[in-house]
Amino acid sequence: MELEYTDHEYLVECTEGCGEISDWLQSRFLAEQPIKNHSNENSHKCQIIARMTSEIKRTS
Repeated sequence: MELEYTDHEYLVECTEGCGEISDWLQSRFLAEQPIKNHSNENSHKCQIIARMTSEIKRTS
């Protein structure tokens, strides 16, 4: 399995009140696993928030 690393980072957030359920991840593929786990455990819906890594460098 090959992971796709892009110039984006991905954050998984529960839309039903739990908040962030992961740290910023380097791959959208990696962000899908916490969604599956959280949805199976709690029947909650989640979303993936993406940001460009260049935005991080500018604001830091």
